[in-house]
Amino acid sequence: MTSHPSMQKLAATANSSLQTFQSLADIVLNASEQLLSLNVEAARSLCAYASAQSLPASGEEFRSQFASRIAAQNEGFEQASEYLRNVNEICLRTQSEVAEISTRHINEVSSSVQSLFNEVARLAPVAALEAASAPATGSRTTRKAA
Repeated sequence: MTSHPSMQKLAATANSSLQTFQSLADIVLNASEQLLSLNVEAARSLCAYASAQSLPASGEEFRSQFASRIAAQNEGFEQASEYLRNVNEICLRTQSEVAEISTRHINEVSSSVQSLFNEVARLAPVAALEAASAPATGSRTTRKAA
């Protein structure tokens, strides 16, 4: 079975596009998995903090719980800042990987399309192209404005 080289190049470009899509999907799913893991850990931490809180029965308990609550809030702020730092890191890494793969794919596709156009230009009859690109002379008369 013989096939035209242009069709083979077109099929290779389509295959490359599918592989790029699969790579992008893998990157996005991996980032989603990491974000989900971070969210589960944050929810666990929040539930542990909420379950540790109780109402004080006396004034002395209130003072000791007040100090422990301040310490717990400081720890909570540290955990929140670490969570946001991790989310930012995941997003930046994912964005970088997607941009790299997309740029590489765009370069491959543009190269493939350019080679296809070059092959079409090589196989097309030159006279037909020249006739199509030459302006029609004599078919229009131009009037000079007075």
